Amino acid sequence: MSEKLVKSLGKSIELENKNASDLESGVKGLKSEVIRTILGSIAFDSRKHAEMYKGILNILTNVSPAISEEDFEKLRVIVQTHIKLEEEMIKELETYMGELKDPRVENIFRYILDDEYKHHRMLVNILEIIVKREVIKESEIWDMLWKEVPFHGTPGG
Repeated sequence: MSEKLVKSLGKSIELENKNASDLESGVKGLKSEVIRTILGSIAFDSRKHAEMYKGILNILTNVSPAISEEDFEKLRVIVQTHIKLEEEMIKELETYMGELKDPRVENIFRYILDDEYKHHRMLVNILEIIVKREVIKESEIWDMLWKEVPFHGTPGG
């Protein structure tokens, strides 16, 4: 891995955190609850992206420890529980969208619903990895995690 990539990822972490801080401080005085909430959500996503960049750096620069049988079982329970919760949230959001035809909130519901679908697909893919419990290459894990996620984190997704 190149030093240039490490530096670039470090800059991306800084940029995402700065964006989040600027948005958080910028919305404090706004009176519009909707605008504060939406921009606050974007700030939260920027912090999430910074953490993901940190994870990428860790993956690229460190060796991952093996997962024990005990950890596999713990992960299986956690992931199965969260799959059920995501399914419940998806049903609730679909109900809200069916009942409420207010264009001011419909796009917000759709945005949240898209996130819930992505979370659900990601959790199902993780569960598939856990259940297999095979020795697989890290590149295969990443393919399984992202194969069904539209846009793969790019704009629009």
